[in-house]
This record gives sequence, structure tokens and C-alpha cells, in this order.
Amino acid sequence: MSPAEGARTVDRSARLNMRLAPESLDTIRQAAAAQGQDVTSFVLGAAMEQARDVLLKDKVMRLSPEGMAQIEAALDAEPRAVPELAALIQEAKGVRVTDPARR
Repeated sequence: MSPAEGARTVDRSARLNMRLAPESLDTIRQAAAAQGQDVTSFVLGAAMEQARDVLLKDKVMRLSPEGMAQIEAALDAEPRAVPELAALIQEAKGVRVTDPARR
């Protein structure tokens, strides 16, 4: 399928060079072979997996100042009982309790 027919072309002109110990390269070559991949595909796959993991964790862990203030306020607040939750927990344990609000 040609680009005129709607195929996607991929620019693969970017490069990444690195220096590493011969033992490290040997280990990478062995692992790539074990996966049935060439070294470039193996290294790129591993790097992309790690990069996505790092970015996901960063996105999840980053809070706005308002979000951080909400968490701090919740942690500083006095604990309160939630009757519906307490009843659900007791019911799950096999003990039926009456809702104190319905007495």
C-alpha cells in the first residue's frame, strides 16, 4: 500500500548512540536472541516500556496544589464513622447490624 493509498509512513531518522561495556553488550545480544529480536528492537522495546512506566507513575503521582491541600485536610480531619460502610463491613463478616439512623 503506497502513501497515496493511506499507508502510514514512519520517519526513522532519529538516532541514539551509547557506549557500554562489552559484557553489557553481550548480555543484551543474548537476551535479544532469546526473544527472537535484533538488538535495536530489543533495546528500543525495553527502553519504551520503562519510559512509559516512568511517565505513567509521574502523571499519577503529580498532584496540583489544590489536590495536595485536599489530601492534607483529609489526613488532618477527625475520623468519622460512616454507618452504611460499617453495616456493609459487618454484613460481609456475616453479622447483621441495624442502621443507627433508623432506630
